[in-house]
Amino acid sequence: MSRWTKKRIDEAFTTLVTQHGYEDITVAMIMEKADVSKTTFYRYFRNKADVMDYHYRSLYDEAFENENCRTLEDLFTLLFRTTREHPEELSLFDTIGYDSYREFIYSYTYRRGRQIIETAWGRPLTEREDFNIAYFCGGGARILEEWACGRYSGMTPEEAGAAAAKIIHGRYQVPIIKK
Repeated sequence: MSRWTKKRIDEAFTTLVTQHGYEDITVAMIMEKADVSKTTFYRYFRNKADVMDYHYRSLYDEAFENENCRTLEDLFTLLFRTTREHPEELSLFDTIGYDSYREFIYSYTYRRGRQIIETAWGRPLTEREDFNIAYFCGGGARILEEWACGRYSGMTPEEAGAAAAKIIHGRYQVPIIKK
């Protein structure tokens, strides 16, 4: 039941974002579109930003698995391609603050990048290594936004992914180890 209900809320969210933009939708609109009660909505999500996080985390996680990502370049290419394939994301870049889409992109790439590197190295990152990953992911979230909005329109997702991967110090260029 919970997976089906979350999927209905997610689909309602995506439809509303496409129709109205993120800033103009409300939790009440999502509940009405999904045909769920207030109690049901809040059983699964805290707010509309939580639905946004759930939607894009699911989208990226599924693509990550389906695309058979093997390197960080594959991961970056996936992010660029997925952003281009989902134009509703553009309105999400208008969000600001802790619950913003840019914050989601940062935390997602940081979490995945750290996981990839720690798994490949077989140890936790040092504080300096963690700082390097966090710094790169913060700037990467901004570059993804600028690329999605057309600033680097001459670059394909593959070219953008390769360029992003080249920026990272060589020691972080590790293969992705899947369980």
